[in-house]
Amino acid sequence: MNLPFLGTTGLRDLLDILLVAALVYQSYKLIVGTRAVNVLRGILVFAGVWVAAQILNLITLSTLLGKVGTVGLFALLVLFQPELRAALERVGRPRTREARSGAALQDLARAMERLAERKTGALIAIERRTPLGEYAATGVPLDAVVSVPFLEALFARNAPLHDGGVILQGSRVVAAGCLFPLQQSDGTYRRYGTRHRAGIGLSELTDAVVLIVSEERGSIRIALGGRLGPDLNGTELRDQLRALVYEYQDETATAPRSPA
Repeated sequence: MNLPFLGTTGLRDLLDILLVAALVYQSYKLIVGTRAVNVLRGILVFAGVWVAAQILNLITLSTLLGKVGTVGLFALLVLFQPELRAALERVGRPRTREARSGAALQDLARAMERLAERKTGALIAIERRTPLGEYAATGVPLDAVVSVPFLEALFARNAPLHDGGVILQGSRVVAAGCLFPLQQSDGTYRRYGTRHRAGIGLSELTDAVVLIVSEERGSIRIALGGRLGPDLNGTELRDQLRALVYEYQDETATAPRSPA
């Protein structure tokens, strides 16, 4: 299609704008849902004050903010090194890895079903955009492929790692026997046991999808965003995992349905 009003320079400028917009959008997708979003808002406020000081010719304030900004940039690079590493890893992640993650979710769902059938308690956190390294460090480091027999063995009664949480990254089990922060006992979920409160507590502080199998009822539930979803059957669990984990790379996930 011929656009006479756009010359070579105009097309180049349009392409430049589109590429910058795409870069900004992809950068936003990398940090949305993580603690870096709040820091970004703070940076924007800081930059706005600095620009206002420049425009109003407030020399002392603009000089002070300029020096603080230089030091703060290096501090942010150190503070958010795990998030930066995770973002770069996501950018370079091959599609074959996504396919493996999809197969791992199927194995995970089947393992949860089998554990629920036997009323074997389980607590599994699936890492999304917020790194879970600090919680993985509290347990036993592993590097194993997600499989039904392996997960069953981890949570078997009297097994050494039975009472702790398991952390998954993609299709890998990275740690077991982990300690998760407990949700406050005076809240909505005060009647629940330690396993459920640990799952809810982790979901309050991170965007992880936390799967919980009740040892008393043999039910499967998902904790997300500090909320505990309803009991799920196998089909519902697979649908939730597909939406919250596999498709989460393309759009922001929706929290599980509220308890009835």
